[in-house]
Amino acid sequence: MRACHVVYAEYPEDPRVRREIDSLRIAGHEVDVICLQGEGESLEESIHGVHVSRVPLQARRGSRGRYLFQYALFFALSTVRLMALHRRKNFDAVHVHSLPDFQVFCTLALKLSGVPVILDLHEALPEIVAARFHLESGSPLVRLARFVERASVFFADRVLTVNETVRDLVAGRLRFQREIVVIMNSPDLRVLLSGDTDGLKRQLGLKEGPTIVYVGGINAERDLATLLRAVSLLRGRNEIQVVIAGHGDPEYVESLKALASALPISDRVIFLPRIPQEQVLSYLALASLGVICYQENPLTEIAIPTKAFEYAAAGKPLAIARLRALARLFEGAAEFFRPGDVQDLALAIERLITNPAHSTRLVENARAVLSRCSWDIMESRLLSVYRQAGEVSH
Repeated sequence: MRACHVVYAEYPEDPRVRREIDSLRIAGHEVDVICLQGEGESLEESIHGVHVSRVPLQARRGSRGRYLFQYALFFALSTVRLMALHRRKNFDAVHVHSLPDFQVFCTLALKLSGVPVILDLHEALPEIVAARFHLESGSPLVRLARFVERASVFFADRVLTVNETVRDLVAGRLRFQREIVVIMNSPDLRVLLSGDTDGLKRQLGLKEGPTIVYVGGINAERDLATLLRAVSLLRGRNEIQVVIAGHGDPEYVESLKALASALPISDRVIFLPRIPQEQVLSYLALASLGVICYQENPLTEIAIPTKAFEYAAAGKPLAIARLRALARLFEGAAEFFRPGDVQDLALAIERLITNPAHSTRLVENARAVLSRCSWDIMESRLLSVYRQAGEVSH
C-alpha cells in the first residue's frame, strides 16, 4: 500500500509520526512524508526507505496572526506538493496529522478521486486554542475551533487520536456518529534500549544519591520551574541532582537557567542539549524517579506525554501533576501532586525517595499500565485502520 503522511512538524523529529511510519514501513507499506523543513535539512531526502518532501517553512510560536499565516502557508504549499506526488505515485491513502485540523482538506482532490483520508488528531483543537490564547470556552475563536474540528472529522474517512480522554471529548462534540480509534503515544520498546549508564554517569559528573532526569521539550507548559523549586525545598533532607536535557522556547530555557543559578541547588543542576531518541532510555536509567510537571490548562488536562510511558519503561517511580487524562490512566500507579504546587511536589518526591517499598509497588503498577498501552497494541490498531482503508481504495 502506498501512503502519504502530511504533518505540520519536522520529520523524523516528531515521535508519534516517526513511530507510526516505522510500523507501516516494517509492515511492508510504502510511505512518503510531506513536512516542515528544519534548520539545515534538505528539501528532499530518503530516510530508511521513506521519501521525505519538506516544505520550506519553519514553525514559530507567536501571535494568532502568526499561527494563522504559518498554517495557511503550509496548507497551500503542502496541497500543491501532495497533488504533484500523487500524480507520480498514485497513493492508496493519505494520513494527515493535526494540528491544524483543517490541514485534512489538503486532500480534497485525492478524496474526490476515491483515495481514503485518515485524520490523526494529536491534540484537541478547541482546548489548544483556549490554552494558547487564554480564552474562555465560549469565546468566538474557541467556538470556531469546535466547528473546524467537527468539519474535519466529518470529512475524514478514518479518525485517530492519542488517548481516551481526547476521544471522548471530540466524540461528545460531534453531531453524527464516527468511530475514533485511540493510538496512544506509548514508546516503541524495540528502539528504546539502555546503554552504558555507568559511563554516562561519569561523563555527566553525577554523584551518588537521588537524581531526577528530564528529557524532552522545554517550554513554560512543562513547568520545570516548579520542579527546580521543589528540589530546592528538599535541600538538607535529600540532596537531589537534576538533569534537564532538550530544546524548546529559548527565552524559557534561559529563564530556567537563571532560576537554577539563583537557587541553593545551582551546583546540582545540569542542562544538556537535545538527546537523540535512541539514547533517551540511557539517560532516564540514571534517574531515581520520574517527574511529570505540567501547568494546569485546558490542553494539559487532556494530555498524556510520552515521557510518562518512558519512565514506566525505565522502571522509575512516578510523581505526576494531577490532571484529568493523566489521573485517569495512572491512578494507583504514581504519586500525584497539585499542578504548580511546589510544596506538594516536594512531598511527593520525598515519599518516593524515602519509601522504597511504596515506590516499588508504584513501579509495578505503572508497568501494568504500560503493558495495557504498549506500542504492540497501538501498532495493531494502526495496521487495522490501514487494512480497512486499503479495502476502501480497492
